[in-house]
Amino acid sequence: MVAGLSPVVAEAAGERLEGRVIADDPAFHELVAEDAELVRLYSDARWSEGPLALPDGRLIWSDIENNRVLSWREDEGVDERWLRPAQFHNGHALDHQGRILAASHGKRAIERLEENGEWRVLVDLYGEQKLNSPNDLVVDRQGAIWFTDPTFGIDSPTEGYGGRAVQGGEYVYRFDPEDKSLTRLDTPAVQTPNGLAFSPDEGILYIADSRRSGADGEEPLQRIFAYDLGDDGSLVNERVFTEVSPGVPDGIKVDERGNVWSSSGSGVQVFAPDGRRLGRIELPEITANLAFAKEADGWKVYMTATSGLYRVDVETAAAGGD
Repeated sequence: MVAGLSPVVAEAAGERLEGRVIADDPAFHELVAEDAELVRLYSDARWSEGPLALPDGRLIWSDIENNRVLSWREDEGVDERWLRPAQFHNGHALDHQGRILAASHGKRAIERLEENGEWRVLVDLYGEQKLNSPNDLVVDRQGAIWFTDPTFGIDSPTEGYGGRAVQGGEYVYRFDPEDKSLTRLDTPAVQTPNGLAFSPDEGILYIADSRRSGADGEEPLQRIFAYDLGDDGSLVNERVFTEVSPGVPDGIKVDERGNVWSSSGSGVQVFAPDGRRLGRIELPEITANLAFAKEADGWKVYMTATSGLYRVDVETAAAGGD
């Protein structure tokens, strides 16, 4: 628990859901068993996001519209005041020292939780202008932080403190904590960058585009884009990896086999490295994000979906997982 906060612990419901694992390809059941246990652990949030498994067995996630971060652990249930107020945190990640990183809508910044319990702003400016509202982030093998910066946190009065967009667009960035350099990356086809994840060898960066409008009155295409990493750290060979329906791709993760797991309007959808959909984990709520977690009895995937936190047993590990 973050220093200075008293826990408010709620019982985890542990409600089992039946019949929600659907294979589009028989290979999907090599990842998620047909009879995999799917449970709902919590159901009292307004908009659940940013799940992250911690080394101590705890799972944290954001309830953005209630401006709080909650935690769950098997032997404790849910702590509803792990961090409150939470500066409208969205995505979370761990750096190589095991410190929690957060994409803060409220501070329009990337923050890090220090050993003394204080949150330190690592970066909040590009040039001399404030970022929009950092949304999701991932750390590469060299320790650089890659993050997306759409305008959700300044557009929506329930997801931040408001403000004015001054960057002239919505972009993807790479921040080096060592030399403090911030690089804006070239992703011309992406309108609204959201979730992002690396392939297992970090040769490909996947970016979810949650664009909110189509061209000439058309319905928006909800796509995940793929980019190769150039020798200089640039993104090259822009291409559509896949389209996600129903709903929009938001948070994405990659497993050890290179499959891409994406949130959607109906739950979590899983795509092979060639973009084919392998199968779905259907949930009763719009799903925003997911996280892999290695536990004593095997790997799990935790899913944040509107009001709820869900968990399913899986037969694969996270990319880079031990």
